[in-house]
Amino acid sequence: MGYVLVTGGAGFIGSHLVERLVKEGYRVYLLDNLLRGNMNNLPRLLKDVEFVEGDIRNYELMDGIVRKVDTVIHLAALSRVMPSIENPELCFENNVKGTEIVARLCSKYNRKLIFSSSREVYGTAKYLPVDESHPLNPENPYGASKVAAESIIKAYSKCYGLSYTILRLTNVYGPRDFDRVIPTFIEKSVKNENLIVYSEEKLMDFIYISDVVEAFIKALNANEMNLTLNIGSGVGTKILELAKLIQDMVGGRGEIIIKKARKGEVERFISDIKKAREVLRWEPKTALKDGIKELLNCHS
Repeated sequence: MGYVLVTGGAGFIGSHLVERLVKEGYRVYLLDNLLRGNMNNLPRLLKDVEFVEGDIRNYELMDGIVRKVDTVIHLAALSRVMPSIENPELCFENNVKGTEIVARLCSKYNRKLIFSSSREVYGTAKYLPVDESHPLNPENPYGASKVAAESIIKAYSKCYGLSYTILRLTNVYGPRDFDRVIPTFIEKSVKNENLIVYSEEKLMDFIYISDVVEAFIKALNANEMNLTLNIGSGVGTKILELAKLIQDMVGGRGEIIIKKARKGEVERFISDIKKAREVLRWEPKTALKDGIKELLNCHS
């Protein structure tokens, strides 16, 4: 097994991925600035990984690590929509400048790059489900930063021979996540607090963390490179239905309050995952209700 660097490896997705990589026998370097990531996510793994506390924008630091590995899985980012609207400068510093440094170094040392992108690159869907050929028209700075990062990676592939795979993730949920809709609804339902739904018609595609980790492992082992793939469940769920489902499963007695849609948020999205199925031989296995049940077991 080879050497892998996971940037953002102490975060929600990163920590689950690092666990799987260690289990598979990879030698793992883990880089995180711990602004959102947390070493409590990896208490049992610290002896099995090379942990570096640092920032992807630190060229010298990154140079010293990338030269030691075979593949970089780049997850580190300012990864939520509303914070990107509140602080676009930080969003672009992390997501664009940081990714350029990662791509430049992967090109320099001829390392494979697997990049975690987002369904936010598509913006408002012209049709559903959304396939990879859908126009890129982001609604917010986060989505725009991911479009820019993808463009850098593809340009570096053309100019410098960079080998890459881009995975455009839908709404990922699971243990260790926080401040996003599913963990927020669970926390509030447990406390019998009201749930706020922004737009009665809002429809999203939720994918469980273990299915996302499997997609990264499949991409890591794939022979074919220079791919851009959607990773989602392929199933749309209205946020209003999600709120009712979680309340029913928890036994929450709060009200569901519907407010108007927030500026910068995509209203409707379902991912077309046919290409990932064909190319990676990957299949999402966790239904939304089963994933929430797993979360509730962790919560209790």
